[in-house]
Amino acid sequence: MTSKRWLIGLTSLVVILTFAGAVSFVRYAQRHRADPWLAAVAPFDIFVPGLQSWRVRLAEELTAQLDSMQPLDAVSQDVVRERWQGQSRPELAAVELARRTGAGVAIYGRVDSLAHRSDSVRIQLIVVDAGTGQLLIAIDRRWPMGRGGLARALAERVSQNYRYPRD
Repeated sequence: MTSKRWLIGLTSLVVILTFAGAVSFVRYAQRHRADPWLAAVAPFDIFVPGLQSWRVRLAEELTAQLDSMQPLDAVSQDVVRERWQGQSRPELAAVELARRTGAGVAIYGRVDSLAHRSDSVRIQLIVVDAGTGQLLIAIDRRWPMGRGGLARALAERVSQNYRYPRD
């Protein structure tokens, strides 16, 4: 075989392998992209004395409520507990959590006490697109301590305000 044929053969092989690699990467990226219909609810930060039990319970209840309100689904809190890595910036950790679980949406919330009000707390919740980091929804409201249904009210607000992707 002449060196010209070797060069043509090797060049053809490189082109074929490059094309196969590109096709493989595109297929991998499509199968592993974030699901825009799936939300990861991070544990809430609680800054109210005596309400530490709300940290996980509120996230679990919000997850259950989101699952019951179609079409948005939520990552199981068992999976969240396995993959949660809190940071100094928990809102960024929530986005990383969503990315690690394949969720397209990250939800982070916090509960603060209100000055001179022991009967209510301040609830803040953000919904972030895990792919772009764009803030999609921000909720900031006062909630009476003795009143139940907080997780349902938050899930309804998220469900009503989330712009669902088109197929």
